[in-house]
Amino acid sequence: MSLLLRLLSVVVCAGILAAPLAFAESDEIEVLQPQVYDLGDTPAPRPKIKKPVPPPKPAPRQEAEKFVPAPPPPPRYEAPQRPVPPPLPAEDGHYIQADDYFIQRHSLEGHTWIWVELAKMVNAPAANTKGEAEFMKVRDGKNYWTNHFWRTRRASQDELRLGLVVVAFNDHRRNDVYGAPEKKDRARGGGWFMARITDTSDLYKGYVTVSGNYKVGLDNLRVILP
Repeated sequence: MSLLLRLLSVVVCAGILAAPLAFAESDEIEVLQPQVYDLGDTPAPRPKIKKPVPPPKPAPRQEAEKFVPAPPPPPRYEAPQRPVPPPLPAEDGHYIQADDYFIQRHSLEGHTWIWVELAKMVNAPAANTKGEAEFMKVRDGKNYWTNHFWRTRRASQDELRLGLVVVAFNDHRRNDVYGAPEKKDRARGGGWFMARITDTSDLYKGYVTVSGNYKVGLDNLRVILP
């Protein structure tokens, strides 16, 4: 009887000792092999959504170029020019026109005074004409070739001097003084002469003396254009 009790106590003790080991083994299995539950079909993995890539940052704006005006062109060199005399009026106080000439077959050289005639140039002088020009006389319309011709303008008192060549109207004489023409028809159809000033002592009286001892009024003097 006592032996049976001893054996029973040994078995009970062995069972008590085996229980923790069984629980230990059971716990270790659950940790290493977790229980899988069947929930039906496994859902497909969701596609990965790429995050939108932000656009590149714009490059920094360059500062607008400041407007710089172009430098002025260098000054052009211009050769000095001779002063151009003012144009002559269409018709001056002596009724002489800008394209009128006084002509003669010879110059004043060797003569005390000479007659000159009013004319228009028809053909300019050239090498093949020996420097002569063709003119049409205003008084009679006849053509005339000569290389002695002069353009003139009215004289001013401050340029009058001894030896100056002048042209004067012949057909208006009062008190021994040749005066300027009073009418256009007489000026353009009358006589004119060329002479040199020989005396200016009577300027205060309103006239000068020219070669041939003729008195010419200050308003009746014309000088030759260069």
